[in-house]
Amino acid sequence: MRPFQHGAAFLTLGTITLVACGPAPAPKAPPSEDATSEDMGAIEPAPAPVTAEPAPPKLRLPCAEDDLVGCTNGCDDGIVEDCVTLGVMYLRGGEVVRTDPPRAVELFRGACTSGSARGCIKLGDLYHDGTLQDDPAEEVTLYRKACDAGANRGCVAAGKAYLEGRVVGLDPVFAATLFTRVCERGNAEACLELGRLYDRGHGVRKDPDRALALFTKACQLGLDEGCLTADPKGEVVPPRQ
Repeated sequence: MRPFQHGAAFLTLGTITLVACGPAPAPKAPPSEDATSEDMGAIEPAPAPVTAEPAPPKLRLPCAEDDLVGCTNGCDDGIVEDCVTLGVMYLRGGEVVRTDPPRAVELFRGACTSGSARGCIKLGDLYHDGTLQDDPAEEVTLYRKACDAGANRGCVAAGKAYLEGRVVGLDPVFAATLFTRVCERGNAEACLELGRLYDRGHGVRKDPDRALALFTKACQLGLDEGCLTADPKGEVVPPRQ
């Protein structure tokens, strides 16, 4: 029997075969630059590249006081305190290195300029003992710089200079301020000097009770002179901290 043809369908006995007519679907074009995520479907961003974290800086201990090579290398590498230790070696000389005060001064000055309180104190000491005499007032400038950098000894040394009027104007009030600053930090020598000022009423209002408390504190912090001043007869010695 002849199949019955109607449009796109062919009818035969027992079987119906459907054949799609018309043009084949066109391939999808790639998404344009203006396409949105709804047009393109959900697209996950590419994962960020994994970068290794930088290794922490290697701990480097200060050089030993007799390690000429280690201190020299450390100073050359910019470790300021190694420069100070190297300067001490050149200042005292001995078996390790030949005495070289100008080199020591150069090292102390460079370290002080770089923020080393110890470098400033070492340089100030050279002015104090007369090794350096080009500018005596530099002694107090250096001690105050060390004090401002947090060195208690710098504050005490500067305070004594103002108290004695050595190379600077006499200023017991400012000396008391410096002693108070570091006594509160627990410096025994500063407490002793401040106690003396309260005992005499020099730079501060006279206050014997305050003076005794400061002498006692100096004693408790381990300064024998504070104990003797607090109790000259030695009958009662305050417990030390």
